Amino acid sequence: MGFEGDVKDFGLSEIFQLISVQQKSGMLLVSGEGNIAVFFSEGMIISTRDRRNRSMDPLKEYMIRYGFLSKKVLDKINRIQDESKLDLTDILISEKYFSEDELMIIFRDQIYETIQEAINWPRSHYKFISGKNLVQGVKSFASIKVDAVLMESMRRIDEFPRLLEQFPSIDMILERKSDPGREIPELSGNQEFIYELLRDRMNLGQVISNGKMARFSVYDALSKLLEADLLQVTMPSEKPQPVARERSEIPPERSPLVPILAIAAVLIISFLAGEYLIPAVLQPGWPVITGDGKEALAGSGLEGITRIRAGQLEKKITTALEEYRASRGSYPLTIEILSLKGFVNEDTVKEAKDFGYRYRLRNNSQSFTLERGAG
Repeated sequence: MGFEGDVKDFGLSEIFQLISVQQKSGMLLVSGEGNIAVFFSEGMIISTRDRRNRSMDPLKEYMIRYGFLSKKVLDKINRIQDESKLDLTDILISEKYFSEDELMIIFRDQIYETIQEAINWPRSHYKFISGKNLVQGVKSFASIKVDAVLMESMRRIDEFPRLLEQFPSIDMILERKSDPGREIPELSGNQEFIYELLRDRMNLGQVISNGKMARFSVYDALSKLLEADLLQVTMPSEKPQPVARERSEIPPERSPLVPILAIAAVLIISFLAGEYLIPAVLQPGWPVITGDGKEALAGSGLEGITRIRAGQLEKKITTALEEYRASRGSYPLTIEILSLKGFVNEDTVKEAKDFGYRYRLRNNSQSFTLERGAG
């Protein structure tokens, strides 16, 4: 016996409670801003990993997103999976990347985050297929009560807006407050881990991708460190003020002839580069943008080449982001994940950052902005 419907008729949390109260076994499929499958055994949640879709493993995605798996380790795991068809959890344990106890914590936290996201979808459709045969062979390291998952999910949904107000940009810089004589208060496990991670200055995006915990848990730990006055936060727009130099440091005046000769040399070099170097580098007919904003052919000048390369990078990153969303159901948390998953290479991501591109998620990972900052 199964049932299905839209969330507008019954809330998704009510469907979870119905399955729990009736101690049903089976699979609940939910489609909205993404697609998830939740497996129940006698009313207990045991997994959100759908064996029918091997290309979309929420556990692997979770472990990549939060820094549990490096690119080197991921490449090895993918190679072993291709050769042996072993489950990810079997490889992680047999290769001694994680113990069963460690994997149990990661497995449980991934379930919490996946269900929290689904409950937060404004519109979704559900379908429950009942039957104990559907859960046979499901790899599970957790058996969680529905009430516990729903209470934690609601807590995260309620508190997350406040945390986003405290930490509104993934570009904001985080570091420890330096006070050598101060006694550090006792910290919880998550807070202690994040505090240790911040031995070096990081932006928020780096902390999230290296935090080895759910995004909410990272924000929550940072918030508590901030309340304990252990954290220094610098917004990306805040720039250090230049220090006024002493009068003795001001260099002596130079002869006016020196800057004139320097300017003349720069003009000659620019002319030679525009006439001979650029045509040799660019293919004939490649458009460039001239100083007056008009399009010209390659060989007409040096201006606009930087903009052309920046535009190519933006198109390449944007295409990769759309390919990622098409296969994963949402955009990645950071563009570094694109290189980890093989959508672009690491050099492309690095070059985009060097060109000043900033990537931000919008609307619960369903849209994004990719903008180039000044300088």
